[in-house]
Amino acid sequence: MDTNMKENMNRALRSLAGLALLVTVVGAAPAPAEDQAVNSAQGTGKGSVSQEPSRGIAARPAARPVVVSPNPAAPGAGRQEPETAATESLTSSSSREPLAQPGCTICMSGNASTTWTGNSGSFHVDTISNNRSTGSGPLDLRMALSVASPVFGQTVNYFSLSDFVTLNPLSAGFHYSNVNSGTVSFLGNTIPVGEYFLLMFLREYVTGTYFYTDFIVFNQKVSCNGAVCSIVQPPAGCTEDAYTMCLVGGRYKVTSNWKNQYAGGATANLNKARLTDVTGAFWIANASTFEYMIRVNTATDNGRAWMTILTFTSVEFWVQVTDTRTGQFKEYHSTPGNVTLIYDPSFFVYP
Repeated sequence: MDTNMKENMNRALRSLAGLALLVTVVGAAPAPAEDQAVNSAQGTGKGSVSQEPSRGIAARPAARPVVVSPNPAAPGAGRQEPETAATESLTSSSSREPLAQPGCTICMSGNASTTWTGNSGSFHVDTISNNRSTGSGPLDLRMALSVASPVFGQTVNYFSLSDFVTLNPLSAGFHYSNVNSGTVSFLGNTIPVGEYFLLMFLREYVTGTYFYTDFIVFNQKVSCNGAVCSIVQPPAGCTEDAYTMCLVGGRYKVTSNWKNQYAGGATANLNKARLTDVTGAFWIANASTFEYMIRVNTATDNGRAWMTILTFTSVEFWVQVTDTRTGQFKEYHSTPGNVTLIYDPSFFVYP
């Protein structure tokens, strides 16, 4: 056999070996069922306002400059800023008041949504608008997770759940419409185990620093197990009984218990009295003598349901509130001797 024939046979064998390796990889066992679960969530940005059509710019995946990986555990080419840890802290670049959503200057509006399966997915928001009199810097948009419910104007600590997409600077008075990420990587295997608020997070690059300009808190929370992240399934709906009240059309389940420091630390579950669809009270000995009351205010301006608990006693007590639509839960504690109003305008996402 001459030298050329041997070389041709060797090349053919190497090609067959490469093909066998490719088939082995493609034919690998499927990921566990949990990785394949489809996760979908929705949110709502600032109320849609009338936009001048001539100032609209279509934002299509094919037009975006680059998709990069924001977490250091999944580095990607084209990074625009250094990051040394998976968690990030950003402050706002505008002076919007924490409870005044309409005060943003570069804002997301309309409907927002995200869907992912395992470590691949996409996200969408109807509009991103520049309401300033000057142009913006480069923008980027991603899905993010936060342990605490974020408040605009304060520093937000977050983990990047997805790769981010970049958008070119937006001229004054112009807006991007129908902003779709296309298929991007989701980084559930980089997120610490825990339960998180789900955000769509918009940032702007200004003189060497990234600032957030707006975010949308989604209706559902997310649970991560160290490998993947998935939507938290809400609990069963609210059913009233002697100790449980259901407020706001049955969406909020409210219960309470106390520990009476004046009676040797005696504990008890308190009876409920639902007064209106948004207001209820709790009593211990006499149905006409209330110990404390709770009101749920959903006519708010910050995308939250406000919880107010008014007490008529100094006995130590706890009030448990569950949003049966989203799965959010919080327990409010009135310490022994307290007679001060408990007020929380920021925890429960609404609608």
